Amino acid sequence: MPKKTAGRQRIDTTKLIEDRAQRQVTFSKRRPTLFAYAADLSACFGVDTAVVVFSESGTAFAFGSPSVDAVLRRLKDDGREPLPGDAALDLGDLAARRRELKEAEALAAAEKARMKAIGGKVKLAVAEAGRAGWWEDDAGALGEAELPEFERALRKLRAAVRCLVDKKAAPPAADAPA
Repeated sequence: MPKKTAGRQRIDTTKLIEDRAQRQVTFSKRRPTLFAYAADLSACFGVDTAVVVFSESGTAFAFGSPSVDAVLRRLKDDGREPLPGDAALDLGDLAARRRELKEAEALAAAEKARMKAIGGKVKLAVAEAGRAGWWEDDAGALGEAELPEFERALRKLRAAVRCLVDKKAAPPAADAPA
């Protein structure tokens, strides 16, 4: 049985559509698609896009992400490499941010070392008490700094015990015949 219609086929976009009304309809249908492609490029790849199209009557239609003005402003600015987010950071600001980052890293390292030392104190106190496990330690004897670490260790122990109980309670998996 032969097909009744030609179906959806690729249209040659290089030739000019002769009929003025049909050309307007084609423009009206393709413009939103073009803008959607630009939006997809911007969303998927994180690039800034600007699309400006003119109708036959000279009306401008524009789409931009983040905005047409921002993209065109970046292109106009002396050909410099654009900065993310259209922000013009000077070198002094960049150096200040690097300093802040180094200070934050140093603070994090110091806090990590402090927590490790507190954990060592907790383990030492347990060893001195001569008990079988550190969890049997008297929480009242610990200082304010050691209590959060002790609580974290207890929670970790409880999760490990719960996991072991769940493994033992779970029925063995039946091997399926091949």
